Parts: sequence; C-alpha cells; structure tokens
Amino acid sequence: MSDHQRDNVAPESITVFVKLFATFRVNRFSTGHMAVPLGATVREVLSALAIPEQEVAICMVNGHSKEIDHILSDGDTLSLFPPVGGG
Repeated sequence: MSDHQRDNVAPESITVFVKLFATFRVNRFSTGHMAVPLGATVREVLSALAIPEQEVAICMVNGHSKEIDHILSDGDTLSLFPPVGGG
C-alpha cells in the first residue's frame, strides 16, 4: 500500500488517556493510555476495565461531564470517578 493510500484509510483504533480515581485505581492504574476501537464509547472502556457502570458517579471527557454512551475520539482524556463518601 502506498503512503498516499495509507493516508486515506481510517484508523481501526484510537488512543484515549484514561484517569481513574479513588477505588477505581485498585488493581488497575491511576493514569494510562488505552487503545480502543474507532467509535468506542465510554461504556466499552468501562467494560474493558471491569468497572460496573452503576459504580461510576462522574464520567468526564476532556473536562466535561458526559454520559457513558458518549463516543470517544482519538486523544480524548477520560476521567472516571466512583461515589465518594466522607464524614
């Protein structure tokens, strides 16, 4: 495949930067890059990380609150927060 042809082919995957907070870091990571299929949603990232949807209190993409069905773009920063208790 020539360089020109390769430039016209859509990528099959994108890279997102994932930031996990509080208990989501346990047995995972705090920050890291993840390759996901083109057109992937936050829900798919949650599934890949074995984070139950109902445990997500706040989901942010590039600093803005988003629903878990939000479609991610290459280079997005996804931040996931569980409910936080205190006293």
